[in-house]
Amino acid sequence: MNVLIIGRGRVGNGLRRSLEASGMLEVFATGRRCKPSSVAAADAIVLAVSDDSISTVARAIAPNLKRGAAVLHCAGARGTDELETCRASGAAVGVMHPLVSFPSKQRSPSLRGATFTVNGSRSAIATSRRIAKACGARVVLAQTGGAGYHAAAALAANGAAALAFVSVGLLERLGFESRAAERAIGGLLQSVGENVQSLGVPGALTGPIARGEAEAVANHRAALRRLNPDALSAYDALVPIILRCARAAGLGQAKASEILRTTKR
Repeated sequence: MNVLIIGRGRVGNGLRRSLEASGMLEVFATGRRCKPSSVAAADAIVLAVSDDSISTVARAIAPNLKRGAAVLHCAGARGTDELETCRASGAAVGVMHPLVSFPSKQRSPSLRGATFTVNGSRSAIATSRRIAKACGARVVLAQTGGAGYHAAAALAANGAAALAFVSVGLLERLGFESRAAERAIGGLLQSVGENVQSLGVPGALTGPIARGEAEAVANHRAALRRLNPDALSAYDALVPIILRCARAAGLGQAKASEILRTTKR
């Protein structure tokens, strides 16, 4: 299967590198202004472009599509309506959203073990499965067109990066060199991700709140008040959410209430 990736940004480069490394599919990459001959030769076209550009690029490639080709976009906040011109030209259309954080054009994360959320026509889903398999990723069939799905992904990915920013800053105040602090927190987050995958939630939760240690939480708050009041605000905002997770893991109501009271002092 010949795969044409349109888009040279972070997602496009990440998909291209992963597919090239696998050697399982023929992959070509181009910018938004691609040659009609490249479009006509492709069995599958992946639009790794900005959300607002999907419809425009779809209209541009529609006249040159091979009959029966699959056209997929990678936007988690959009459905298949943006690909209507391609569908009208006989293409199978769908969404293939890699549930992965792509922070850089130069360095791409491994897609092995990642999840691709896909939907669309049966043929488009089958094509998405082949691409995901070549990347070493798993596939989940689910709708991605609403803001709820995208919000769930953003909350985890962007929230984790923002919390890492706060934690790295705290370690720097305590004498860590910047790169050492980033590696330390990055490794910690990696272990959390592995625990979520292997143990699920709330099983992956650890720490003093999970153990019902109100005194430790009070000590955390006192230290953060001295080091960085903004970090204390972030900590206090998360305590009720961590408590709900801990309660799901079996923490008793009395200990949960005691911990919550410490955030009011």
